[in-house]
Amino acid sequence: RIIPAPRDHALLRLLGRTPVTKRLVLKASRMFPEPFLDDRRVRERLQTLAEAGLVRAFTATAVGGLLSYYKLTPEGFRLEHGESAEMPTRSFFSEIAPSRFVHTLTVAEIIVHTLLAAHEHRVEVSRFHRENELVLEAGEQTQMPDCHFELSSGGKFFHVLFEIDNSTEPIDSFNHQSIKNKLLGYDAYQDSVLRGWARTGRVGPKPAFRIAFLTKSLDRAYHILSLANAVTRNRERHLFYATTQDAYLAEADAVRKPLFVDHAGEWQALVNLH
Repeated sequence: RIIPAPRDHALLRLLGRTPVTKRLVLKASRMFPEPFLDDRRVRERLQTLAEAGLVRAFTATAVGGLLSYYKLTPEGFRLEHGESAEMPTRSFFSEIAPSRFVHTLTVAEIIVHTLLAAHEHRVEVSRFHRENELVLEAGEQTQMPDCHFELSSGGKFFHVLFEIDNSTEPIDSFNHQSIKNKLLGYDAYQDSVLRGWARTGRVGPKPAFRIAFLTKSLDRAYHILSLANAVTRNRERHLFYATTQDAYLAEADAVRKPLFVDHAGEWQALVNLH
């Protein structure tokens, strides 16, 4: 048994959002009360938490050889969220399926980078949903983004739904997993939310969110935006953004810099106070 330090609690909170590798823990620790100084200290602390039953290590085959990654155990989740907290599904604690490994680790990269960019540039993460935790339904269409951030700055709130695209899904197809189906589903959900807001007398700020596609190439980003421009019912609504994963991960101020292009061809930032 151990008595977790404040840094341990920060690490467990991070694991409550995403699986991580040692490299991601070292990067994310810049947000912790006490950052880790090197890989060795990260490895030693993760091993201590694993021996205490709070964290579990897994190994998977990745480019370049074997790669270790870490997840919370049920005990670690209860320690951080309380005994009465609703437990996630079994897959949250289990090994990542080989077919999902690359996607899941890419999502983890984006989550850690977004959290760190927000922390270092005084943008608050007021709400967060893990992969497939948020379910958006409009008629027969259901969308589950790879993650959702509610970012707040200057008294304003910005809802960002990330779609991490690794070029494994068709774009212009009626396949259930196609990009076109996602575009239509998100567009229909925004219509549904606005209709509900109008029925209640337009009380409060106008509800809005943005879908941020992070792709492997610029060509694919532009293809997605071109299709979004063709299928979106309201052309004045800037609903879909896109940029490459490399461009996003290379920018320290990723939440405030205009890294994205929308389907109207305009540059956009995730947090834009203007």
